[in-house]
Amino acid sequence: MSAPRIRRTHRLAALAAVGSVLLAGCAGSDSGNDRSGEVVVTVDPTQTGGVVVPERRFFNDGSPWNRRIDTSRVDPRSNQMIQFAHERVGVIERPGGTSFISRNFVEDGLYINTVRWTVPVVAGGRPTSLVCRQLVCGDGADTTVLNIPDDVDPDPRYDGWYTVFDTTASVAYDLWRARREADDTISYNYMRKWDLNGPGYSEPWTEGARGSGLPLFAGLIRPGELESGEIQHALAISVPGPATGIFVQPASSTDGNGRTRSLPEGARIRLRRDVVLPPPRDPRTGKIIKLTKQQQRLADAIVACLRTYGAIVVDRAAVPTLYAQRDVTNGLIRGNELQGLTLDDFEVLPLGHPYHYPPEEDETVVEPSESPNASPSSSPTEGGAVQ
Repeated sequence: MSAPRIRRTHRLAALAAVGSVLLAGCAGSDSGNDRSGEVVVTVDPTQTGGVVVPERRFFNDGSPWNRRIDTSRVDPRSNQMIQFAHERVGVIERPGGTSFISRNFVEDGLYINTVRWTVPVVAGGRPTSLVCRQLVCGDGADTTVLNIPDDVDPDPRYDGWYTVFDTTASVAYDLWRARREADDTISYNYMRKWDLNGPGYSEPWTEGARGSGLPLFAGLIRPGELESGEIQHALAISVPGPATGIFVQPASSTDGNGRTRSLPEGARIRLRRDVVLPPPRDPRTGKIIKLTKQQQRLADAIVACLRTYGAIVVDRAAVPTLYAQRDVTNGLIRGNELQGLTLDDFEVLPLGHPYHYPPEEDETVVEPSESPNASPSSSPTEGGAVQ
């Protein structure tokens, strides 16, 4: 599960100096047979329960979340970044008030969060007041009421992550440190509004509910995708030691605490083509965990996605972590289906322009020669090896 983090104070001070940056957005979407680009939800206002969020491909066709990368090149520093991303950094306090930095090399396999440290996604329900608990509220200053079901609450134990889809427009709201209060309002510390037909990321130095500034719901493994056996978008992944103070787009900030030469948040990684999914092993006993036929089928679908669309680094975590939609996927998968894979089974695609966080003096946004992450026209490397 993802490691908790303390990150707001110094970031908000830096952002105040930069000024506010509007979210990028443009029209267009790809939602399979339905290309209307709309999130169509019929809501009975007398009902207190939520409605199922339609499973469509969020964001526009040009979004990095929707771009295939199976033929893209590999970054020349791929192996080095992957090795540094294994390191989990912590502070250990000694008696007497002294402390030191510890670096532990994490070799654990890839885990999929289905309940803890992942995101509930809701739509519909009764009109509910949302109350910001601090002065800087992100996009929350102009949003006071949304339809929210009574039966799905944010969990304050896991950063209070919560995504609400507006039932009257094609937008979603990510909340950070949200909780339901005794008066049935939902309070929060930060809100970010996302255009579901936009690019799925923000301009550099834009805060979000995640440390990377990326949407909470982007890259989630959703139940309909699991049942169909086909996932057609990049996944969100967290690693133990993402780079400190450096990010690349599509990330717009970072909470990385690893070495500066490590894998930055916003980087895109892909499962190597020559890797065969090993059976998962119990991390305590080392014994092989036998998967059911359903688990194996769903694991194969996720593996195919990691080869075709890859994963975007969105956060830091105790172990390499993917995210499945909270409360509705744990009946399909247990989370350990891919524990036979480690970070060493992945390769890093070419990085975009590196940005410092907080920004350095006079640092400006660099107009990319290409969109974030690797170009789909790039030629593949031989056997997935680093050139």
